[in-house]
Amino acid sequence: MKNQVFDWSRFVQALRKEVVENGRQLLLAVLVTYGTLTMLMLLGNWMSSGDESPESIHLRYTFIFAAAGIATSAMASLAFRGLMTKTGRVELLTSPSSMTEKFAVNVVVYGLGYLVAFVVAAQLADLTRVAVLWFARSSSLIVPGPINFLCTVQEMGDNFSPRLAYQSLFTVSLYLSLLANPGLYMLGSVLWPRISFLKTCAAVYVVQAVVMIVGLIVINGMGSFQDFVMSVVDSMKNGGFSIFMLESVALQVVLYWVLAWVVFHRKDVISKGMFH
Repeated sequence: MKNQVFDWSRFVQALRKEVVENGRQLLLAVLVTYGTLTMLMLLGNWMSSGDESPESIHLRYTFIFAAAGIATSAMASLAFRGLMTKTGRVELLTSPSSMTEKFAVNVVVYGLGYLVAFVVAAQLADLTRVAVLWFARSSSLIVPGPINFLCTVQEMGDNFSPRLAYQSLFTVSLYLSLLANPGLYMLGSVLWPRISFLKTCAAVYVVQAVVMIVGLIVINGMGSFQDFVMSVVDSMKNGGFSIFMLESVALQVVLYWVLAWVVFHRKDVISKGMFH
């Protein structure tokens, strides 16, 4: 008797079905990602005249990181769009695969799979930038070499020393956030399949606003705002802030993905979800 929770053959079949049925849309999403990144990189290089200072290089990677956060979140919010209609819910929730397998398929395609596709698209977009602007380079237009994600990861590992350990921990927390955001927006996709990205953004904004207000009230009760700022600065110097960030993001990764799975597992054909 096959495992009713997770069976590899059923998972592969469900994964193949998802890719085949939505292959055009997935390919279009990757092409749009590549085209958008290419256009922005070309404009950025042209308008900045290709400054090769450390600050400019850092800004390039910061841009790619920010773009990855937005793009992966938007893609994850499309994972359970089939729940928008009763027909879609029937087709999704009554298919032969188990709920765990259905969820795993969406994680692989719209979460981890798109993250890998984004890295590839970003690398190709930057190579396109170099190829297009290479023959137009001059003293007023410098064309920096392409980005290299492998070197970035290697440098992060090289910097993981007692002297720079806290800086490396902060970098690790930033990379982990690229796994936390898709989990949050996939949870939003289950709760609000229709215009999920905007609704999840609104929910995040409300929660952040409430947390900020409560935090300010607590800080005001503990002492002056200046004392709080000084304590944060001291925490950043001794590495406490980096450790807090890593623990916080790691907790978010686990919390968002587990909640997304639990909420999806409780779905049925009749229910339409909160605020549907």
